[in-house]
Amino acid sequence: MTVLNIAIAVDGLSEHWLGGVNYFRNLVTVFDAAAEPGLRLHVLTDEPGFFNDLHPSPRVVVHGLGMLKRKSLAWVLRKALMLATGRDTQLLAHLKHHDVRAVLFKYVEGASAVGIPTMPWIPDFQFKHLPELFPPSVVTALQKKAQLYIRNADGLILSSQAACDDAVSLFGADRRKLHVLRFAPKVNFEPLQSASLRDEVFARHGIARPYVFLPNQYWQHKNHQVVVRALKLLRDEGRPAPLIVSTGKTEDPRTPAYFTEFEAGVRAQGLTADYRILGVIPRQDMLVLLAHSLAVLNPSRFKGWSTTVEEAKSLGKPLLVSNIAVHREQVAGRGDALCFGTDDASALAAQLEGLARRHASDAATSHPPWPDPSLHTVFMTQNIAFLRTVVSAHKVAV
Repeated sequence: MTVLNIAIAVDGLSEHWLGGVNYFRNLVTVFDAAAEPGLRLHVLTDEPGFFNDLHPSPRVVVHGLGMLKRKSLAWVLRKALMLATGRDTQLLAHLKHHDVRAVLFKYVEGASAVGIPTMPWIPDFQFKHLPELFPPSVVTALQKKAQLYIRNADGLILSSQAACDDAVSLFGADRRKLHVLRFAPKVNFEPLQSASLRDEVFARHGIARPYVFLPNQYWQHKNHQVVVRALKLLRDEGRPAPLIVSTGKTEDPRTPAYFTEFEAGVRAQGLTADYRILGVIPRQDMLVLLAHSLAVLNPSRFKGWSTTVEEAKSLGKPLLVSNIAVHREQVAGRGDALCFGTDDASALAAQLEGLARRHASDAATSHPPWPDPSLHTVFMTQNIAFLRTVVSAHKVAV
């Protein structure tokens, strides 16, 4: 059988962007599990360590490329050569050596001219919606990059319909060249239903009462403040509230002092008993806490696509989410999801109070999941359909 080699280029991954890490890890896992005949996936990355624990497979080849490592000597030399020639000469040579016929998730300068279509990825347009979170130079650079992709790339991959609509409304993109690839993670349900593992995780993290789970890293736009305001409102008015259990990285590289100030505010308002900050915990612990929560909460002011919302959906958990376009897209048609305005602490307080009152007579700390594996199956089907579309629409030669 003739093999068609398609690459996904994944640079810039780091522990500061766990959503991106999980996105690409799951994408590779899904491709491997689908076992699509005749297709081989090449993962081109400057951080192969993020993929090392995935099972080796003849369908997936991981390339660790120093030339993709930003500001490394290899990267500087590659960029200098690209400026001199107008083509990404070194990366193109690597692609040709491995007979790669299309590149996804990255724009490769000069690839289309040599018959290799490229379809870069823009996860979101946060720099247009919340420009105050970025230095002006970064906003300008991201603007130019988006314009370059939309003007010159063979297509564009987007994580949501909301981002697709932004590409059209903000940049005049041609919808026919846009591809929405939504993401649904694969969750191993069996261990999450183990009572002994649940009890071990609860003991390790001191969870002894019903809780709402908030798995968001502490970047300023993640909007944890509205949760604290809602809790204070409930406390001051003598209304019941569930415990909030928060996990995620506590460093915001854009605003280094943010978490320290936030944590001090929680203490100053006397809310430490109702707002528990666990920081970064093992992924299995995180999934156990998500699986046995009353509900999962995401108050973000902006998202490209929320992995934790998808994990909550796959585990059958109720959702409390901010009323932003991508969240509305993710929870559409779900009767167990409630939205609140990003600054509407009163609405969130009412939703938290409702949960607390519904479970007032329920002394159980755990509220077991109702797994729904169909979401991941749909994502797997869409992923393979997307690859077939790439091959067909851009006439990738075998």
